[in-house]
Amino acid sequence: MPVSGPVSGPVSSGSLQIMGSETMRPVVTVCAEAFMADNPEADIIVRGGGSGDGMAALLHGMIDIGMISRPLSPKEIGFAKAKNIDLTQFELALDGVAVVVHQTNPLREVDVDQLRAIWSGHLSQWRELSGGSGEILPLARAKGSGTEEVFAERVLKGQREGVVAKELPTNEAIVAEVAAQPNAIGYTGLGALRGASDRVRVLAIRTQSSLVLPTADAVRSGGYPLTRALLLVNPGTPSGLAASFIAYCTGPAGQALVKRAGYVEIAAGDP
Repeated sequence: MPVSGPVSGPVSSGSLQIMGSETMRPVVTVCAEAFMADNPEADIIVRGGGSGDGMAALLHGMIDIGMISRPLSPKEIGFAKAKNIDLTQFELALDGVAVVVHQTNPLREVDVDQLRAIWSGHLSQWRELSGGSGEILPLARAKGSGTEEVFAERVLKGQREGVVAKELPTNEAIVAEVAAQPNAIGYTGLGALRGASDRVRVLAIRTQSSLVLPTADAVRSGGYPLTRALLLVNPGTPSGLAASFIAYCTGPAGQALVKRAGYVEIAAGDP
């Protein structure tokens, strides 16, 4: 996992523009609202758009902090190096990309090869998996999403050609669609599953040695195959309000909000 860089002295006034991961947008918005409540002279605007758009905006000097829910890409690293931008990454939270089906679906577990076959169209009928009936309806996040990139890398092995899934703009939209479509299957971050346990079922992923659900312990240990870090990215060593906000998000108060939002905290949060 990336190691957080240094953060300099506290500043509680000014403005920040933050953009990127739709997965992270809700929890970073909550952190920003709590920070501004304690620091009325701070103005923090949080927008989504996807990890790719957030990093593009950061690298072109359009925003102050980027949010990404996947590792920096070689292209982003190369662009930053060419522009002499020393990107500093901070872990906000850990997350597991969960695979979900409708509550009435009898399926309880799946392996990565089966997931790859579903999203590539080679496995198209539920009777081949669960004893259910009907055509499998795979759902995916749109290109540029960090969640989509993690799934594409870990499950599809980078082979996006031939993917048959319907694309949706947010993790919340994936959960809502799976809840509404008995034959659907999708993937989502853990935060979008808060309060959804009566609408969708999270599948265990079968590994060589066990069945693994995206629990906090499995995500923290890396035992869950689709574990990832949610990152705040700064161009250089943070200073001023950016430093104060990042320190808040990664400190006890922010980590308590991370846990409440359904993600796995990276520091000891308040109860």
